[in-house]
Amino acid sequence: MHIEFPNKNTMLLSGEVKTIENYTDIKNAVLGFIATGEKALIIEITDSMTITSAIIGFFTKIIHRDGINLSLLVHDNRLYSLLEDLNLIKLFNVRHIDSL
Repeated sequence: MHIEFPNKNTMLLSGEVKTIENYTDIKNAVLGFIATGEKALIIEITDSMTITSAIIGFFTKIIHRDGINLSLLVHDNRLYSLLEDLNLIKLFNVRHIDSL
């Protein structure tokens, strides 16, 4: 997995997101973002078909505790379906992006 910030409010995650190390890396990157005082974050997940329950819990926490306006842009149909099955589309402001 690779994390980059193409602009100050967008975090791009490429590669599979599935390990505890991925969770730690995402958590640290998001906490660094929160420390800047910004309140709107778009996370674009380009390749992964899943995210871990720890990441889902962390995203929920930053929305409720830190007041972050989170939006997820997902490219994989399976990840979108997973988030839909978990009733997280509205909470995470999920949008499906067709990969070209």
